[in-house]
Amino acid sequence: MSVRHLWNPWRFRVMRHPDLRAHAGAFDDLLARTPEGGEVAYDLPQPKWWFLHRLVTHGFLLHGSNERAISEFRTRPSFDAHNVRRVDAVFASDDAIWPIYFAVVNRPVAQSYINWCEHPGNGTSRYLFSIGSDPHAPESWTTGTVYVLPAATFVPTPDTRELTSTVPVRPRARLTVEPDDFPFKAQTRGHREGATPRSVAIRAALRLR
Repeated sequence: MSVRHLWNPWRFRVMRHPDLRAHAGAFDDLLARTPEGGEVAYDLPQPKWWFLHRLVTHGFLLHGSNERAISEFRTRPSFDAHNVRRVDAVFASDDAIWPIYFAVVNRPVAQSYINWCEHPGNGTSRYLFSIGSDPHAPESWTTGTVYVLPAATFVPTPDTRELTSTVPVRPRARLTVEPDDFPFKAQTRGHREGATPRSVAIRAALRLR
């Protein structure tokens, strides 16, 4: 599912990047008044993902989690975004919406995540989101946290918006997010045990035709 064309053969969900010129100062001030490693006291009317988009375009990466108070991210063994290469790393993304999904999907209930994110280079991002439980059930969702991480030690995974650091990372800040802060909550699909990313993508594409 690498980005090879500006056309969208898998019919992924599309989000246009916001024009933040009118809000950049307020977003920068909000981060500046947040203590190192502290909770962002979000008091702005713009969607939280707009604030996160400002951060990922200005030197930061994001990690979404159900855990609310991580003071340091240590490396852990896992597969990369392509589910091919095993790495011992801290994982983060340079996308503003993808980490919110990981923050607000209730991991013990959902059990399984199938998802994808790509930036085709035309001022938009494209997504696939599915969980292994009923996405319409309130218990499939929870309050979570998006952690703002400095990007210095991270390297990208080819053809994806995932980056990895082989050394521990301390967050610059953390932002509490609710299920309704995830802009694709209503479009998130459900899948059964044994589903694959390809089968979920094909089913979603056929549904959207």
